[in-house]
Amino acid sequence: MGKLRKAEAILLGLENALLVAIVAFLVCMSFTQVLLRLLFGGGLLWADTLDRHLVLWAGFLGAAAAAACEKHFAFEALAPRLPAPWRAAAAGLSRLATVAVSLLLAKASWSFLLDERLENQTLFMIGRANVPGWPLAAILPLAFGLVALHTALRAVLERMPEDGPRSPA
Repeated sequence: MGKLRKAEAILLGLENALLVAIVAFLVCMSFTQVLLRLLFGGGLLWADTLDRHLVLWAGFLGAAAAAACEKHFAFEALAPRLPAPWRAAAAGLSRLATVAVSLLLAKASWSFLLDERLENQTLFMIGRANVPGWPLAAILPLAFGLVALHTALRAVLERMPEDGPRSPA
């Protein structure tokens, strides 16, 4: 289980690094747009569309990171009022529901992504280059899959001792 914990930590580190890079890019791009509008009366035509999509990426990656730390949505109103033996069952049921719904949404968004890819419509243009919209929609199945993965890993890792199974002495 130590390898599983390490793999999850690496995955979470990659997600957080991507999230930081996206937010830094959004801040720089927004500042650039403000300067261009103030100095030249207009900005980059494609920047606002790209920013909107990157905000989705930041939000969905943040949701995946929250799921990894178990800071995402939960049935907190009911859990403290349950008897102790029922709390673990309620937590397990909540995790199971989260994984099931996340996987259903990942599957549906994957279908959406494939349809978008087939249509290959231009989202915006940078110079003469057409930028299709489907790569920016890839965050949907990716993030729902990550939420399901992190939630399932939390359930498995919670049951394992911190230093792995102990051998009988």
